[in-house]
Amino acid sequence: MDLVKRVQFLKSNLLQNVDGPFDLVVANLPYISTDARHALSREVLHDPETALFAGPQGNELLRELIEQAPRHLRPGGLLALEIGIGQSEPVLSALAEKNYRDIYFKTDYSGVTRFAFASYG
Repeated sequence: MDLVKRVQFLKSNLLQNVDGPFDLVVANLPYISTDARHALSREVLHDPETALFAGPQGNELLRELIEQAPRHLRPGGLLALEIGIGQSEPVLSALAEKNYRDIYFKTDYSGVTRFAFASYG
């Protein structure tokens, strides 16, 4: 089947305007705390604020997607997230609280825990 017939682009606040179910939801959301602005390099600060900052804790959008995703995942569907430095514990707690299972994390090339994966249903 032609790829053009299989891909649809939507404008949505996270999954608000998206129908499922899906086998996989992948997101690279803003995950930097607004309080960490002073620690960012000048190069990073050239990016739009909406692409960087997610609120005072930095994990607000991640938590919101963790809450929304089960309604859009098939049973056993996978949620994959890029997370910020030091966010693995809060993300683990949020996933466990919403009954995700098979939760695991992967590191980036620098050895920093950067990716969270979890199944639902």
